[in-house]
Amino acid sequence: IDKEITFEQIEGIALSTGGKLLKEVGLFDVYEGDKLPDNKKSYAVSFYFQDDEKTLKDAQIDAIMDKIRNQLENQLKTELR
Repeated sequence: IDKEITFEQIEGIALSTGGKLLKEVGLFDVYEGDKLPDNKKSYAVSFYFQDDEKTLKDAQIDAIMDKIRNQLENQLKTELR
């Protein structure tokens, strides 16, 4: 991502896109170094999903993650590595 993008921007888009099953978004690593262009950084982000009534299926989570990834790509020009 571009260096000026904040985690709060990513978190906000994810939470607004993820629906009621997405309970938490976390940042667990930030990388800025010689393997990235000067104006870029890399975030490692975790997503916590929960349904209080039933067990979630992989297909449900995959569909939500696809929506989140698409919104991040469209709004912030992020790139999944």
